[in-house]
Amino acid sequence: MNVPAPERVSIDIKMQRLNIEWADDHVSTFPLDALRQACPCAECKGKSIERITKPNFLHIFRQKNRWTDVEVETAGSVGLRITWDDGHNGGIYRWDRLRELQPPEK
Repeated sequence: MNVPAPERVSIDIKMQRLNIEWADDHVSTFPLDALRQACPCAECKGKSIERITKPNFLHIFRQKNRWTDVEVETAGSVGLRITWDDGHNGGIYRWDRLRELQPPEK
């Protein structure tokens, strides 16, 4: 899959979202709880998740967890490493996988 480069990655703890702005002007907005469930490490088995829908305002109240101390860093040119409140940071969220989880709307 040929994925456009990410131009900006930001995290909004108040709204419980991770935002990625791509070079093709698409914006991916992931609810943190859904992204945690989609962790790609061998232990979490997040590969079974096929899609993460964009959050609406009420998603904050429907989340199982409230994430307060989340750190996001790039993992070379491959993707993102996220360190969660629970200390977990075993998975690298590859750019192509993130784009697959939330493709542009057609």
